[in-house]
Amino acid sequence: MENGISTEDDGLRWEYIRGHLKEINLAMGKGVKVLGYVYWSLLDNFEWDKGFSPRFGLIEVDYQTYKRTVRESAKQFAKVCLTGSI
Repeated sequence: MENGISTEDDGLRWEYIRGHLKEINLAMGKGVKVLGYVYWSLLDNFEWDKGFSPRFGLIEVDYQTYKRTVRESAKQFAKVCLTGSI
């Protein structure tokens, strides 16, 4: 499964990810075979129809300096991946 959200609000991004992980967990509890979950996208990136304005990434990109900053949502997602606990 792959999904993501375009938002400047990183708290909302984490709630979006967390909500999907909870639903995946429920589905797995009912016997659904889940091979994995991929968040779209690791980095903010270029969208053909919207340019650089959408902010999807777990890692923020400053397009002036190209500096990358790990967002709090990425840290929370990493914690889930490491512990297996949502």
